[in-house]
Amino acid sequence: MSSDRKASTAVPTSRRRQSMFVAAFGTIVEWYDFSIFFYVSASLANTFFNGDDGSLLLTLALGTAGFIFRPLGAMVFGHLGDRIGRKSSLIVSASLMAVALLGIAVMPGFDTIGIWGGVGVLVLRCLAGFAVGAEYTGIMVYLVESARDGRRGLAASWAAANSEVGSLLAVGGGYLMARYLSPEDLDAWGWRVLFLVGALLAAAMVPLRRLMDETDTFTEVKDTAENTERSPLITVLRSHPRAVLVAFLVSSVGSAAYFLNITNVPTYLETTASIDSSTSLWLGTVAAGVAIVITPFAGVASDRFGRRPVFILLGIVILATTIPAYMLLGGGAGSTALLGGALLAVPAAGWSAVAASAVPEQFTAVGRFSGMAIGYNTATVLFGGLSPFVATWLMNVTGSPYAPAWYAVAIILLAGIPMLMLFRDRAQVPLDEINSGVRSG
Repeated sequence: MSSDRKASTAVPTSRRRQSMFVAAFGTIVEWYDFSIFFYVSASLANTFFNGDDGSLLLTLALGTAGFIFRPLGAMVFGHLGDRIGRKSSLIVSASLMAVALLGIAVMPGFDTIGIWGGVGVLVLRCLAGFAVGAEYTGIMVYLVESARDGRRGLAASWAAANSEVGSLLAVGGGYLMARYLSPEDLDAWGWRVLFLVGALLAAAMVPLRRLMDETDTFTEVKDTAENTERSPLITVLRSHPRAVLVAFLVSSVGSAAYFLNITNVPTYLETTASIDSSTSLWLGTVAAGVAIVITPFAGVASDRFGRRPVFILLGIVILATTIPAYMLLGGGAGSTALLGGALLAVPAAGWSAVAASAVPEQFTAVGRFSGMAIGYNTATVLFGGLSPFVATWLMNVTGSPYAPAWYAVAIILLAGIPMLMLFRDRAQVPLDEINSGVRSG
């Protein structure tokens, strides 16, 4: 590490910690946004599609549409993040998220403007997907580049932990609305309050992010010839295709585990186990709380023992528990469903925690934001946003309540095995060496 860099990181220690805290807070809003849509999908179906046959599947498809726009946002914001800075990209992203969430909160329903309400939600959902195209990845990059060597796993796990906080706020808010409002009031205005809360959280991020300091890594490479002569995205795709592929594979496992084994559980309980909304959302709240507690321990373990061993352990646990956990969910009883939810949530959250540092470490400084954003968001579209829709469709087609479990296992095997073969464990490699490509790890 150069003396200049040592000086730059030694002086603003308190400001750097403040910046890391503000950055990590952004994942709360992102995951609140995308989780709340699925948690109140039944109310959205009644509001915008009149609760007709197939309306729930159509609503889930709208939720999926937002994910489809994430790669486009990843290309745009990834380029901006590598060219003009991590901080500026995250400020613009937060502003667009606030607009999208507020727009959905005030969108008139089917009774007022017919199908155009659903069309409006589709457009705003796509805007939200575009806005967060590099949100989570940008935050992970920022935390990894701001952390001390040997603590990157713990620091980046903040992003994963806060994503669980966002999901917890979403499922907890949904539970409170379902618990204390009648189904008619929940459909009429209750769900709108939840989206309004998300809009306020996103708006609050804009002034907070203006207080952030840019990372030293970006400051050092922003004016280099490699970063200015051509697009950072083109640079990373040409120079580091393996890193992009690893980012995609790691995120494929994480997305399938997260969206099928955490986000989709309340909806699964309502439709399959005939558990009422308030009970299913309460079970989801408890499971999310357990996942939050587990997340930093997974980050610390990956710092101490390496990313690969922890990935292997978590992968085995996910494969071993997914099908039995879904059987427990299908039992219908509160205690068994709670155990099933915890068995699904804990390893899924642990995988996300390790991935938060492991994926950025696959890239050198130039193109890190772009390459990670593309790999992560492509996987999120295919195996994240599409998963609740595909799982519901598979259950309808096969008639099996365990179709989501088999689908999750298939994705985890197909993506996890090649990922472990290609993955470079760089937990013990100094960031300066990773940035310059001195060691492949």
